[in-house]
Amino acid sequence: MRRRLISALVALAVLAALGWGAGAFALRQGADAALRSLRDQGRGNAGAVTLAGFPGAFSLRLDTPRLHQGLLAWQAEWLRLSFPSYAPWRMRLDLSQAQTLRIGLLQYLLVSENMHAALMLRPGATLALESAAVVSGPLHASLDGGGPAMAADQLALTLAAAEGGDYRLDASLAGFSLPVLLQAPYGLAERGELLSARLVLGLSAPLDRHAQATAPKLLSVGVEAASLRWGEAQLAAEGAVRADANGRAEGQITLSTPDWRAVVALALALRLVQPPYGAALSAELAPLASADGALTIELGFRGGMAWLGPVLLGAAPYLQ
Repeated sequence: MRRRLISALVALAVLAALGWGAGAFALRQGADAALRSLRDQGRGNAGAVTLAGFPGAFSLRLDTPRLHQGLLAWQAEWLRLSFPSYAPWRMRLDLSQAQTLRIGLLQYLLVSENMHAALMLRPGATLALESAAVVSGPLHASLDGGGPAMAADQLALTLAAAEGGDYRLDASLAGFSLPVLLQAPYGLAERGELLSARLVLGLSAPLDRHAQATAPKLLSVGVEAASLRWGEAQLAAEGAVRADANGRAEGQITLSTPDWRAVVALALALRLVQPPYGAALSAELAPLASADGALTIELGFRGGMAWLGPVLLGAAPYLQ
């Protein structure tokens, strides 16, 4: 009996080793083909490629991966793609602590703790997206040869399949600062407490293995809840917009704040609004607010234009 058990265990071990070896060979071949394609197109490259994880997982590591397309370029010290050998549809991507990002002529150094992405697909012929997430601990970015550009205590993004073919997007940025944008003298805190959003996205096609061919378009955005807390500036939003026949946003979002002047000051400090327009906007909003400064107003999109209450802001943004 013992001999049979040992023989069975040995056979299982051999089969597991053969299965892992076959999977490792296919994964390595796929990685080499992908890198060769990037090199041929002049869009990226990587250094050494190593494979580990036997017997329960696959762990593919690329040293000095780099990607570039037009005005964008990215590089890291390393990246590691891993997944269980028994569930290849559950993937995780870990990134090195230091990375560089070039946007046009500006190059940023990004330093983060435990930055990683997770992807879960639905087993089946189409490999539809079940969920995807990007998470990072404390991170900060600085201009190459310059000062700090941004910092945050935590970043979290999650996209998950929802009922009816929609997708739910949850995003949060906690303990953040944007010194590259923030300018004086508006009396604002240098650090924001929280920026969060819970959205429902309607797409023209599912996110699955055919997405590259079907090119899903954004049809609608439902804002279940969104909020900003930055010192005295606090803003909440909810509503829904959809794409009109021309692809522009159509619908309305309700904005509410306990202190509208602090929100306008923040918009000025972040250069989202120019001072002359900020003064005109304040004159229009003041009669709509309560005596203590609280304000609830509609951000409306209709006829290809965007309105904040009675104030015309300009053309509505494109969703598609």
